[in-house]
Amino acid sequence: MSLRPLLRPRLVIPVLAWALVLGLLPQPAGAAPLPPAAASAAAADLGALETRLVTARLVALGVSPEDAAARIAALTAAERHELAQRLDELEPGGSAAAALAIVIVVGLLVVLILELMGRRVISRP
Repeated sequence: MSLRPLLRPRLVIPVLAWALVLGLLPQPAGAAPLPPAAASAAAADLGALETRLVTARLVALGVSPEDAAARIAALTAAERHELAQRLDELEPGGSAAAALAIVIVVGLLVVLILELMGRRVISRP
């Protein structure tokens, strides 16, 4: 069986137009707003969950639970939400990749400055 009859423009163009129209239509469930009571309850639940997640991550990084609770209590709701979204970026002592990149850049700058001053930088194996 050949695909040639299926690839005729009379068939392909309407199918592509139909797929484009279906893709552009809004999704029925995506446009439904939450009722006001459910939205405030969901926000309160989300705030409590974010507080627990951030506290657990800070304790895992070595911060005492009391200090973690005091620090989180000082944050606004927006700051706590931002911190909860970026929990995977928290690392104790910084990133090893960033430290390595800084060492490489500084080394290259030293070599460049020495070359510009007329000094020869020779590396021997």
